[in-house]
Amino acid sequence: MLDYDLLDEHETPEKCPFCAILDGEKSEDEIIIRDDVKRMAIIADAHPEGAIHWLVVPFEHIEGIEALQEENENRFVELVNFAIKQTKVQADNNPELAQGFTVKFHCGPYETLPHAKLHILSTE
Repeated sequence: MLDYDLLDEHETPEKCPFCAILDGEKSEDEIIIRDDVKRMAIIADAHPEGAIHWLVVPFEHIEGIEALQEENENRFVELVNFAIKQTKVQADNNPELAQGFTVKFHCGPYETLPHAKLHILSTE
């Protein structure tokens, strides 16, 4: 799992933890789904808030979900659609998703790790 507390404070955007995972520079054990055609992935969260807590990220480094929505609304919608569709596909293999799931974003200062992402959480 990705441990955000161990990040080098001088990491460049090209070396953000999500970019490093997607580029194969860090363990790929965290990758739940990788779609090289859509250029999106679902990655396990290192600090889960539930039995299932995944992060859905685009391959391209964009500072946050608000920036993605403002700069490329179509890509933002594609990310949301990918998150919902792929989570439904994963429900067969993850009984924690049988009762449904939540999709959420962090906006503003609450988004602490600069890379656009959605959160998928199992309902408890």
